[in-house]
Amino acid sequence: MNIEFLKNLSNADGIASNEKEVRQAILAELEELPYEKQTDGLGSLIFTKKGKSSKSIMICGHMDEVGFMVRSISNLGLIHLMVVGGVKPIAQHLQKIRITTFDGKKISGVINGEYRDGKTENLYCDIGATTAQEVAELGIEVGNMACYATEFEEFAVKDIYAGKAFDDRLACFVMGELMKRFANAELPLTVHFANTSSEEVGIRGAKTAVQAVDPDIVFVIDVATFSTEFVRDHTNQRQIGQGPILTHFDRTLAPNLEMIHYVKETAQSQNIPLQLDMFNSGGTDGGEAHKVNEGKPTVVTILPVRYGHCAYSIVNIRDVQQMIDLYESLIKNFTEETYHRMVDFI
Repeated sequence: MNIEFLKNLSNADGIASNEKEVRQAILAELEELPYEKQTDGLGSLIFTKKGKSSKSIMICGHMDEVGFMVRSISNLGLIHLMVVGGVKPIAQHLQKIRITTFDGKKISGVINGEYRDGKTENLYCDIGATTAQEVAELGIEVGNMACYATEFEEFAVKDIYAGKAFDDRLACFVMGELMKRFANAELPLTVHFANTSSEEVGIRGAKTAVQAVDPDIVFVIDVATFSTEFVRDHTNQRQIGQGPILTHFDRTLAPNLEMIHYVKETAQSQNIPLQLDMFNSGGTDGGEAHKVNEGKPTVVTILPVRYGHCAYSIVNIRDVQQMIDLYESLIKNFTEETYHRMVDFI
């Protein structure tokens, strides 16, 4: 694995519909590989490798991160912000962020607001200015994106890394490393690797990406975190270092049961641990992907992280390695028979 690639993905800034830096990081690492490339109308970046079968699968994960957008600029020089995606209210205070101007300049500041009854009001970024004119002279305008200024780093504990936007740049990383493994391989069926746009604001890019290439089967990779680190028993199936997660249900998707069985069987055959979980709320790219055209058999796999939708997340890189190994086996062993097992309902 190329950890430098993961670092570049994490450090790139990209809220919904502003994923240019993420696309650039992906292309810088993968553009020379022998894959067909295309984008959909929202900016999702899709790589395709033709296989022997007429059937195709899509593996997808989203590029966008939660963050902020400049909403207005006050006479006091304070930059008022709108939240883009589900940023945790407690993470909207006294964190360093960076605003990206429309010409690409990065402006550092501190985010803050008024915290009441579990919610943040009057959210703003303070760059030290005292007038609106000072802000304007720096090129900051309404509509500029703002992201956490977190820098990717390796922690002292073995295999532990921290950074921003692991939701869902970890999936982009997994797909990129898989593309390297399959660059010169003959695959049993066509595979599309879709880095999707705008998941955090309504699962938008997954729908358009699936419409663009019309795969027969969809696998989704996303991340999840448990609500407290003080619980690490059977009720917490989102623990770092315990392997990838296979989800059995969420608010937007009841996954294909045969695909669940296929992932379990593949993991068992490769001695890859699986955490088995489900979600009462939330959703992933699968929520829209599975509804396109005649319907797409879909399943969701998850990487466990600590802390989400905030300035920092923590991941155990062993879980990432195991996810890559799992998907390598899932793809290599996917046959026409496997496909019919998933779609023959009568």
